[in-house]
Amino acid sequence: MRHGISFRPPDAHSFARWCRRAEELGFDAVFIADSQSLYRELYVSSAICAMETSEIIFGPCVTNPLTRHPAVAASAIGTINELSGGRAFWGIATGDSAVLNLGLRPAKLAEMREYILAVRGMLEEGNAEYRGRPNRLSWHKSHVPIHIAAEGPRTLRLAGEVADGVIIGTGFIPEVIADTLAFIDEGARKSGRRVEDLDLWWLVDAHVDSDGERAREDIRTSLAASAHHSFAFTLEGKRIPKELESGIRALRDGYKTSEHNVIEKGHNAALVDEYGLRDYLAERFAIVGTPEECRKRLEDMEKMGVTGLRINNALPDRTVFMNTWAKEVRGVA
Repeated sequence: MRHGISFRPPDAHSFARWCRRAEELGFDAVFIADSQSLYRELYVSSAICAMETSEIIFGPCVTNPLTRHPAVAASAIGTINELSGGRAFWGIATGDSAVLNLGLRPAKLAEMREYILAVRGMLEEGNAEYRGRPNRLSWHKSHVPIHIAAEGPRTLRLAGEVADGVIIGTGFIPEVIADTLAFIDEGARKSGRRVEDLDLWWLVDAHVDSDGERAREDIRTSLAASAHHSFAFTLEGKRIPKELESGIRALRDGYKTSEHNVIEKGHNAALVDEYGLRDYLAERFAIVGTPEECRKRLEDMEKMGVTGLRINNALPDRTVFMNTWAKEVRGVA
C-alpha cells in the first residue's frame, strides 16, 4: 500500500523540513493544500517541495477552477513539473475553503470539466479553448497527471471519465467502497477504460498515540473536515445511518471554513462531540488509536482493496506524526 501525506504549509521553512522528512521516511507522495486565506501559497510551496526532494511525487490537493485562470494554472504546474523532473501531479475539485472564504460558490461540475480540459490541452498540446476564447501555453507539451478529488456519485463518475487519478473522500465502510469503485468505473467506461486504469488515493484522517482515547480526541478537527467535505451538498446515496442524519446536517451547517483544518481553533472539533458523531466519523474516515490499532486498521483496508492513502493529520508538527507513523505503524524506518 502506498502512503502519501497531506500538508497545509504553515510557513515556508517548516514545510521544507516536512517535505524532506517525508521522503526520508519513505512516504510515496506529498499532497499540498491550496487555500490562500489559510495557508502559504500553493505553487511557491510546490517549488519548495520540488527543490527539497528528489524522488517523491507531489502536487495540489486540491486546487479549484475559480481562483486562477486555467492558463495561469497550466503555466504554474507545468513549471513545477519541469523543476521537479516530471514528479508533479495536479489535483483539483470544485472549490472549498479557498472559494468559500472569498464569498464565492463552488464551481459546477460542467465548469470544472471545461477547466480541466483547458488545462490539459494547454499542458499537452500548447493550446486550448476556454469559454469560447483561445488560450496558449507555448513552452510546455508533456503530460502532467490530473487527479480529481471526489465524494459524490456525479463527481466520481466525472473523475473516472476525464482524470488520470481520483482522490477519494467517501470513507472506508465496505459498502461505501464498493459504491465508490462502481461510480468511478461507470465514468471510466465512457472513455474506454476501467477503474483499474486510474490512480486511486483514498483520503484518510490519521493519528497514532500510545493513548488511543487521546488520539481520538486530537483527531476531531480532521473528522469534522472530512464530514464537511463528504456531505457538503447532499446526504443522498451516502449510506449514513438514519439516526445520524440530523447530526451530520447540523455539523455541516455549523462548520466554519475560516477554521478549516486549523487545529488551534476548537469550533469545528467541538461540533463532532456536540452531535455525537465521533465514533461514527472515526470508523468511516480514520485510522486512529494506538500503533497496534492502526496496524490492524491498515490490514483491514488492504483487504477491502485500498491501495493508496492520502493521509491527513491536522496536528501542528507533522514531523512527530510522520516519525511515529513510519516507525510504529508501517515499520519502515
